Amino acid sequence: MEPTSRTNLPETHTSLPEVHTSEALQRIDAAYRHADLDRPPVLIGDANYWISGEDPDRIPADYFDEGGYASQLSFQQANIAGHRARTPDDIYIPYLLPWYGTVVVPSAMGCRILYQHGEEPAVEGPVIEDPAEVARLELPDPEHDGLMPRVLACIDHFRANSSLPISFTDNQGPLNIALNLVGLERLIIWMFEHPTVVHELMDFCTTALVDWVRLQKARAGAPIDSGAFPHMIAIPAGFGGVWLSEDDSTVLSPDLYRKFVVPYNGRVFEAFGGGTLHYCGNARHQLENYLATPGLVGVNAWCMGEFEQIFEAQRIIGDRAVIMVCDYTPTDMEAYFSDLFAGLQTRGTIVATYPAATTALNYGTAQVVPVKRDPAAVAVEAWETIERISGRSGR
Repeated sequence: MEPTSRTNLPETHTSLPEVHTSEALQRIDAAYRHADLDRPPVLIGDANYWISGEDPDRIPADYFDEGGYASQLSFQQANIAGHRARTPDDIYIPYLLPWYGTVVVPSAMGCRILYQHGEEPAVEGPVIEDPAEVARLELPDPEHDGLMPRVLACIDHFRANSSLPISFTDNQGPLNIALNLVGLERLIIWMFEHPTVVHELMDFCTTALVDWVRLQKARAGAPIDSGAFPHMIAIPAGFGGVWLSEDDSTVLSPDLYRKFVVPYNGRVFEAFGGGTLHYCGNARHQLENYLATPGLVGVNAWCMGEFEQIFEAQRIIGDRAVIMVCDYTPTDMEAYFSDLFAGLQTRGTIVATYPAATTALNYGTAQVVPVKRDPAAVAVEAWETIERISGRSGR
């Protein structure tokens, strides 16, 4: 099924003209360096590569299939072209990402993957039940195991048919990989009953992840210490070349997270000269642990409108890292952005909002809700609302 509501671009050797890339990078760099700004840089994130929140009629039927690489390229290029044609923002830089959900590494370690139309690929369930099985784990072969070969083939197709930068695929951290292999409840029990095994598992997952990102960067022709785009926001030069997702940090106690996760995330960041950490939800209890993670230069928080954790993060993290405040664009933009800008510092912060056709944040409930709306209109309304509330318009 081909995309229907945005213009498709030719698939062969497509090179979109550069639009204010240097200015966007300067704004992002200023935020990372905690420069004095009159307003945080803003991303209107409607040029997505994922399909969550997308109009199902636009999703190519073969998007995740072996050989569906042209569909991925066409879909993403159409979104990029649509953004450039209609969406104002401060910092968007076009790039491509081979997208197979959040399950690529677990798929290469034996996890079965479920596919449902309109949904991202998902892990069917854990594959390790006994601590003794951890010692028998072997590092995956990216050319043959799980979804890794599709990612590599997709990178090759992108590189052959476009001159846009190419990112590594979604990067779940060592904790998420371990949880997919073992299961949340079992892994937490093992943290108390078999801590040495958990450290062995986290070490294994960290090594596999670093090796996998290195390979993708080499395949895409991207530098080790740059070329990362956490949720469409480029990491500027000098601030590292990797990001990872840590949604599960919200459910662990600070003590367990500090003991079993912080050192391994630090290894990932330091392998690429620094990086940013993403999470969804409320991780207020982990802020000190984020601060203690070696190589951390940014926090990408889909905070679900729970801004007190953001304001506390500004106090705790200070100049150590940039804070990116992200969410699906809320149904009540006026209240959301008024409350956000009332307490948000202009130094060291970036604001990102993600219009979607079928998903929105219900501000005040920390929940996303189903909607039916035009992302293009939502994007423009979000920009105008931010400009007005932040005091930029009319100055």
